[in-house]
Amino acid sequence: MDDLRAVIALLVFSVSGYLTYDLLANGFDWFVCSVIIAGFWLVHLLWPRKIDSDSAWYDWLEVVVDLPYRSIALLVRTVGRGIKRGGEDIGIDL
Repeated sequence: MDDLRAVIALLVFSVSGYLTYDLLANGFDWFVCSVIIAGFWLVHLLWPRKIDSDSAWYDWLEVVVDLPYRSIALLVRTVGRGIKRGGEDIGIDL
């Protein structure tokens, strides 16, 4: 069952990767951007967490597949922290 989840996650990752290329090549579209974000989030949810294999390539594949989700999550958290502390002074005195 874990192998099936990994294959489905790879297919969704491939579609999201192609849509990212399409977004950059053919112009920005909010619908495509939201599908890309939802696709990478779905890949994060679909990828099996505990695999009892000793394959190093499987671990590397997990890192590559989960990297876009972690990047988007870091961006959203950083923007959220910036908005939360919007009234504070940065503290640079010239």
